[in-house]
Amino acid sequence: MGRGTAKLAIKGAVTVLLLWLAFRTVDVGAVSTLLLGLSWWWAAAALLLTGFLIVSDAMLLGAVMRIFGHRVQRGTAFLYSLVGWFFSNVAPSTVGGDIFRGVQLSRVGTPVGAAVRVILSIRLLSLATLVVVMLAGFPVALGLVEARRDILVLAGTLSVALAALTAVVLLTRFHWGSSILARWRLFEKLKKVSDGFRELLMPSPDVAGAWIAALTQHLLRVGVLASLATALGLGIPVAILFALTPAALLVAMVPMSVGGWGVRELTFVYFLGTAGVSAEAALSLSVAFGLLRMFVGAIGGAAWALLNEDHFRVDATSA
Repeated sequence: MGRGTAKLAIKGAVTVLLLWLAFRTVDVGAVSTLLLGLSWWWAAAALLLTGFLIVSDAMLLGAVMRIFGHRVQRGTAFLYSLVGWFFSNVAPSTVGGDIFRGVQLSRVGTPVGAAVRVILSIRLLSLATLVVVMLAGFPVALGLVEARRDILVLAGTLSVALAALTAVVLLTRFHWGSSILARWRLFEKLKKVSDGFRELLMPSPDVAGAWIAALTQHLLRVGVLASLATALGLGIPVAILFALTPAALLVAMVPMSVGGWGVRELTFVYFLGTAGVSAEAALSLSVAFGLLRMFVGAIGGAAWALLNEDHFRVDATSA
């Protein structure tokens, strides 16, 4: 068994285990009823917002590329974003959307080092703007969550994200040249990450556009969830989704399962449950969100297969 196959098998096993944990204490029949009662009009609205999310992701990619002195056509950036959803949500491999885009950027002329810096910088910027959204939603959460333990968990989640972001910012101001740490391979990688993120802290139109595009994505995800909640007839206020789902999505970003399945369901049940949302409602919302991502990913996969151009071909083994 190859290394990639072993990783996929482990992720598959973890996904099954987490989904079992998420579903074992809920009324599966109630979840099925909610999903089958989906309003297609509101589902279409969620799909439309997802389309805007992909556009904003393409704008983010283009802006960060320009910040690092490279160019990518708008159409190409959009296709990379769309096809990336296939590798993140549908493709049965360990090649994620970020790796796909990094490989393709390198294959169309972007130096490998620059491609890696672009992708890592986008990830860090996504984290930074997610922290901004979580900070904005935390006061709202305090008015929704009653249990002290749940407030501490939410505050702890925010603190960990904020601490990670602070560490990256501090690294951008660290003088590596005369440091013994600079000789270590791990710190050499950290230096590259911090150097890339430093570019995103320098005022410029492209930097402002990148921050706005990244922030817009998080707000659009809340909009997608609000549309799906309405489509399912859950009656979850937008304030709850804005205050609590960013924390759930942050935890779901941990790459321990296939497409985030299982992790996302458990975090939705927990975080939305702190505001009184039933486990069945939270679980049905998470499943609908995951199915929507798979549907869009399938569209991306179809685009990748139909175009069949060299710069869209991915060797999953070498990637």
